[in-house]
Amino acid sequence: MVRRTVAFVLAPAMFAEAAGVAWLNWFLAMVVEGQRMSLDGLDPDTVARASRIGAVLFALVFVACGVMVLVSAIRGRALGRFGTGLLVTMAVVHGVLGAAALALVGVKAFAVLAAVLVLILLFLSSPGRPRPTAEQPPAAPAETRAPAAA
Repeated sequence: MVRRTVAFVLAPAMFAEAAGVAWLNWFLAMVVEGQRMSLDGLDPDTVARASRIGAVLFALVFVACGVMVLVSAIRGRALGRFGTGLLVTMAVVHGVLGAAALALVGVKAFAVLAAVLVLILLFLSSPGRPRPTAEQPPAAPAETRAPAAA
């Protein structure tokens, strides 16, 4: 029960972060273009284009994490290796960004990132129904099982 509740809170948080990260990178691209800034001789248009590509890619990763969490909650199953690895990576990213945010931005930004980190860790540590493996086929529902022979 806790896993589903956490997942239904975590998924919208991931979607909101996807929008926030995409907006921030897009805004940084606009600033680079407007100021005609150069990074060690790089063309400002290249830097702006790379920032926009990063905005789309980061947003897609956050959305993918949110969708995986939501699907896992609806099915009631644990994530597979790929999903678990992606969420562990997101937890590490939130930890590092939280430390940087505390130092550079302030306590409010740190609190938001720490709250999402806690939700990710709660989701990963709460038990879910194990995924069926190749050696073990999924169990049939109780009403379709044959009665045990006496």
